[in-house]
Amino acid sequence: MEPPPSPWKRPNEVMQLHRLKKRKKALQKRMRQPLASTSAEPSGKKCLDLNFSRILDGEKRKNPFSKNNTQEFKKPKLEDTQLDESNDKTLFALLNLPAKVTEKPTQELNTEKLSTFSNLLQKFTAEHSIETNQIEKNSKYLPIDWALTTKLRLMSPKPFAWTSKLKASEEASGITGFVRCLDTTTSTTLDTSSRARFHQTCLYWQHPHLPWLEMFPRSSGKVTATSFLATNEEVKKALYDEWTESFRSLFQLVRALHCPYFYVCANTFTCLFRAAGLCGVSEPCALIAPTTRGFRQTLRQEDVEFTMPLRPESKKKLNTSDEDKPKNSSFDSCYETMDDMGVRDPLEEKEEDEEDDQFLTQLGFENDIIKNINIMQARLTNSVESSVDSAAESLVLVRGADAQALFNFLLNCKSLVSPTGPFAGVPPTLLSPTAFHGGTLQSLKVRENTIHSDSKKYYSIELRGPILPTAVHSLFKVLKTNSSAQFSATFAHQQSTLAFSWASSLMTEGEPSKENEANHFTKAFNKENLSDCGLSEDMLQHFCSPDPAVVKTLDSVKYNTEDDTYSY
Repeated sequence: MEPPPSPWKRPNEVMQLHRLKKRKKALQKRMRQPLASTSAEPSGKKCLDLNFSRILDGEKRKNPFSKNNTQEFKKPKLEDTQLDESNDKTLFALLNLPAKVTEKPTQELNTEKLSTFSNLLQKFTAEHSIETNQIEKNSKYLPIDWALTTKLRLMSPKPFAWTSKLKASEEASGITGFVRCLDTTTSTTLDTSSRARFHQTCLYWQHPHLPWLEMFPRSSGKVTATSFLATNEEVKKALYDEWTESFRSLFQLVRALHCPYFYVCANTFTCLFRAAGLCGVSEPCALIAPTTRGFRQTLRQEDVEFTMPLRPESKKKLNTSDEDKPKNSSFDSCYETMDDMGVRDPLEEKEEDEEDDQFLTQLGFENDIIKNINIMQARLTNSVESSVDSAAESLVLVRGADAQALFNFLLNCKSLVSPTGPFAGVPPTLLSPTAFHGGTLQSLKVRENTIHSDSKKYYSIELRGPILPTAVHSLFKVLKTNSSAQFSATFAHQQSTLAFSWASSLMTEGEPSKENEANHFTKAFNKENLSDCGLSEDMLQHFCSPDPAVVKTLDSVKYNTEDDTYSY
């Protein structure tokens, strides 16, 4: 008895079935295609080739796409002259499209307006090219930049007249000249070499000085462990008491016109105190940037009057139109009593709010509606006040007697010292060009290097640290007298302090408008009153100039030896 057939099939049988199915599909496909009509056959008759023998025998059919066929598909050819990089036909030629696609009726076209590859490239190059003949302002004097500089780089094709290695006499003369505020160019007992004078320009006074912490600039956002000072109350109290004495000493020096200016660098803001007479301002002043709505509200509560000179007029009022404003006396009084800071006086605000509430009650409004109106009004006022927070427009200017009130506020403000972070328990950094109680003498970090660019060799000196405005002018004075070739300088600023220069220009512009004899009398003796502040005579005359063009933020400066001018 024969065994039943196996349900499994061998590979040969499977392939045979596969080839058979493939041939049947090819046959069906060929049967569906219409045959080409010939002129020899009468119309309506077709000759069908039903010879299946070649298919059954396994004969391979002709490939219709073969090159050996009688019917060839000819590709359109383009002449070499048509393959132009600036011609749109090039793209079609690369895509093997027929020539008739690119052919258009004869019409004159403006090829300059076509979006060809070459035209677009020329347009892009023209928009992004840097003009070599930019107009640079040349001046005999270097502008005053009140922003704190964190890095300054000097470059010259010739080597500078000093190195980082100082002799003992040069270092001693530089320190003595800086501490005693002496002009080493006229001194007969001190070393007047270029190295000693350069070292003198790199010094500054600082408090507090903690070697394990970088006191400037303060990176409040830096993620580090909390300082150990936060857990030691005795150390924190000793640091704060010493800082209080140093801060009081500096402010008294500015009031007595024995110090031209100093900086208070806190974690969240920087304050610049200036003596009377600088930049033509006849009274002491203080500038703080950046500030927040809470900080400004605290100043108002402490009766410290201030202005915001950089705040645009559009942000001094509520950002709503008359059509959207509700027609009631509560909102009308808000618009009428807005002051320069965009808020109302607290006493007047309380009285007017009570009157407005009574008026709305008489009109028949319910207490819930009146409460919602007051909440909406408060939100609008707060949004206007907070719109410039932590920006340059948030700069606060305090002048005259209010500078003393600001000093008292900062002296007793416990929030200046952060309770957490890397500066926990560390009071703000004080920076000054003159000596004060508790001040530590510090030096900028100097690094020399050579740079090769375009087969040319340049000598570079990089200064790092808190570079004060007077230090920049002293450094350029030394460079001018000891350099026979032109040099250039690039500045890197602490961004939050750039507002100091912008506000100083506006202050100087508004100063001449005060036409009174006392003001002009005070201005005439500004230079004489500040004669003991530690600045040289020519530098003091420049810093006391009331010209608004004297104050400017400096990004890069180039000194021209031919005409002894600065380009910036």
